[in-house]
Amino acid sequence: MIEQTWGIRTEKKKVIRDSEKKIYAIRDIEGDEWIVKGEKAPLWQVEQQAQFANKLIGILPVPRYKKTQDEVYAVAKDGLTWTIETRQFGREVNHLTDSMLLSMATMLGKLHAESLRQSYRFHRATSWSLFGGNATEAIGDYDENELSFLEMKAAYGQENIFEEIETQYLAHRTYLKNCWKRLPIAAVQGDFCHYNMLFDGDCVQSVFDFNLAGDERLLNECIAVAVYCCWHVESDSMFSAEERYTLFTEAYQKYRVWTKEERAVAKRLKAIIRAFRYDRVARGIENVANRHLFLEETLQILKT
Repeated sequence: MIEQTWGIRTEKKKVIRDSEKKIYAIRDIEGDEWIVKGEKAPLWQVEQQAQFANKLIGILPVPRYKKTQDEVYAVAKDGLTWTIETRQFGREVNHLTDSMLLSMATMLGKLHAESLRQSYRFHRATSWSLFGGNATEAIGDYDENELSFLEMKAAYGQENIFEEIETQYLAHRTYLKNCWKRLPIAAVQGDFCHYNMLFDGDCVQSVFDFNLAGDERLLNECIAVAVYCCWHVESDSMFSAEERYTLFTEAYQKYRVWTKEERAVAKRLKAIIRAFRYDRVARGIENVANRHLFLEETLQILKT
């Protein structure tokens, strides 16, 4: 299939994943290395993702998707959608130094600035998206932040402090919802986290995996990524999580400055994302003995 479809004559093949999603590393007869991916996803969607990734070449260190001999990037075969991209090199990490954090923030700022410049759109949401309504679990409807709030309410709604938590949360949500459509939106990678990157020293060497790409309010992705990196990823930094968050957002804004509307809502958005990240809420519900400390911390986050 590879030679027929992409014109690549394979010399060596290595299986990286052979489950529902297929991933192979191959080397062609000229010595070039490629990654072959097969996944259960709509053909049109994977085609869009490849087109977007290729538009970022020269802006970010992303893989180059290869066109087939029919001048498309994705093909359907054996119930899967297949693509071929250049193999990226570097090391995986499970912690983030301050320099890594700044490299990620820089890349995200560049990505968002370029997406706005190109005006490329997917016309579908991302898993970060807010205000979908949760009518279904489909991306676009799904609002993880609201679901996490509802899970906390189901677990601790009877606690006296929860009434104030709910009041603060709903006030932030209402304010944000009223402003949401005025915030800049553009195409994004959709899961801009260290596990979708390779590093060379402290610098991002490669950004890959565009399977969650979509259109997002840029401030929402910026803050969501910053909160995750600064509060939920292991670090040996001398700075506090709050200080690292400031470092991240300042580095990001060297490439895309927040608009006046974004600056006006940033603290509220950060508050609800921090307070109701799903993993924070899950740990708080599991640790019933420390529920009072957890709920007090939640309220303080919402008040800052």
